Amino acid sequence: MNALEERRQFPRVKVSFPVECKTLPSRKYFYTVSKDVSMVGMKILINGFIPRDKLLRLDLNLIDTVLELKAKIVWCNRERMSDKYSAGLQFVEVGQDCRKALTQFLSNVCLA
Repeated sequence: MNALEERRQFPRVKVSFPVECKTLPSRKYFYTVSKDVSMVGMKILINGFIPRDKLLRLDLNLIDTVLELKAKIVWCNRERMSDKYSAGLQFVEVGQDCRKALTQFLSNVCLA
């Protein structure tokens, strides 16, 4: 397999939009932006390290709708030449309406 081949079942689409995150169970919140998103997860840019398996409540602002999801941190790494971190998230609770809206959003982004 070529090292650059996509191995994900659900490829991520590079798209940036606002995300409100709440760490669970504390409910401390922070705002950030997405770097990419798929049907099963996303990458966000954050100001500090968050440990693996930490749960987050996400509000994804897709302009015409706000999706509410729960996700867990899969990995968190410091960005090169920066004090910021990138974090990979896996969605753990996605409602039927949310899944439908996310599917529509990703379809629209891919067609643009």
